[in-house]
Amino acid sequence: MEKWSIGPLGRKEGFTAFELLVVVTVTAILAAVGMPLFLGTIETYRLNAATRQVATEIRRVQSLAVSRGGVFGFHWGGDPDIPDPGRLNSEYRIERDATGACGYPSPTDTTANPDVITNWTDLTRDYRGTLISAIADTDGTPLGGVMFNARGVSVNTCTNPVAFPVTVTVGDTTGATRTIEIRSAGSLRICPCP
Repeated sequence: MEKWSIGPLGRKEGFTAFELLVVVTVTAILAAVGMPLFLGTIETYRLNAATRQVATEIRRVQSLAVSRGGVFGFHWGGDPDIPDPGRLNSEYRIERDATGACGYPSPTDTTANPDVITNWTDLTRDYRGTLISAIADTDGTPLGGVMFNARGVSVNTCTNPVAFPVTVTVGDTTGATRTIEIRSAGSLRICPCP
């Protein structure tokens, strides 16, 4: 036997179908309004994380140059000097310039070559939709990467002279960008500016 309790107005306690429909509708509206904001936050997170990864790798190059002596570089897949078929703009690797005169290893070499420190890394593997959209000096001259010498100073043995600061622009599919700025003394900063 079911026991029903009667509320203060004499009606059975519970929700009507109309009340449930209103709650479901309001919940759906709130979810629809909040979803783009949530997705935008995820895109911003990806872009910021990819930019931090690139900045960390550039600092690693500088550290290798100082600790091992010599010229080391962060080589970008979008380097206009890489012969066809080129690499993707989302790719990079760390290399040693053995000659000190733009002596990067061949783009097809692997870590079997002692001058190739890391194989090509693709940013989109970890951060979908992100890429390095440009590396250039202050005058807008496109560069194939960022290089440091044994003193930790930013140099470029492939393009001389280089107008500092050099900027590495990381972007995503929404058109948002972050810029890593490298000064000639080797200092590095990240800014959200284009």
